[in-house]
Amino acid sequence: MSIPEPMTPPDCDLRGLPFMQLDVVRLIDSDLFALSTGDEFKAAVALWCKSWLQVPAASLPDDDRVLAHLSAAGSRWKKVKSLALRGWIKCADGRLYHPTVAEKALHAWKARTAQRERAAKRWQKKDEDAGNATASENHMPRHSDGTSHGNALERERESKKKETLTSFVPPAQPSPSEVEPVEAVSETLPARPSPPDARTALFRLGLQAVRGLTGKSEVQSRSLIGKWLKACGDDASILNRILLEAADLRPAEPVAWIEAAVAQRGGRSPRDAERARNKAAWLEGEMLEGF
Repeated sequence: MSIPEPMTPPDCDLRGLPFMQLDVVRLIDSDLFALSTGDEFKAAVALWCKSWLQVPAASLPDDDRVLAHLSAAGSRWKKVKSLALRGWIKCADGRLYHPTVAEKALHAWKARTAQRERAAKRWQKKDEDAGNATASENHMPRHSDGTSHGNALERERESKKKETLTSFVPPAQPSPSEVEPVEAVSETLPARPSPPDARTALFRLGLQAVRGLTGKSEVQSRSLIGKWLKACGDDASILNRILLEAADLRPAEPVAWIEAAVAQRGGRSPRDAERARNKAAWLEGEMLEGF
């Protein structure tokens, strides 16, 4: 019997998307639900959820010690293993895959890659509008994680400065005979506006983004930004990138999603980041059709 190929591509990464589809009718009518004990069912569901955030998504390592940890079964793993791994198949890469979880993961991966392509095209268009004729989709990041909100604002401000300066036509210079030697009037060019730094951009456009995503008041949004900025080590560029990605993805629970991203990228310990991601997963809680 030939070993099947992996059921999701090797770069299928759904981290940062902490919700998955769940068909409750299909689950309640399943053999697993009919045959499993409470501990076995708990371990099975825990493995589905953990596999969603593995790479490739919908897969698990074929290692009893790791599976005992991921399933939260611990020393009870041998007792619950048979039913907890019901439906999982070992594939050619040596990892375990669940066909139903893989089906839902492929659907989510397709949606995520399509969103990234749309984001890349938007940035490409902005670069072209700013006069960057060499910009192409291949030069754009595959996800908004690597796109600097501050840099985008910088490009926009530079474009506006160019328009201002090119539209300014200085008056014709008088001939030497027309110059009044004592009461000559000097023409002063308009001062160039200074482009905002990342912190200024955060409390301008970032504030608008938070209010639009969360529906909170300006005072509440400023308070959230202040808290997130502190968690990012006072690095406004990191928070700008996170808010830009949130504006692109529009998660169902934006505050929880942003806090998880801040914990992951803002210098917290791995344990704190994991806690924040778990909290976001519970709050997102949009388990669509699935098992």
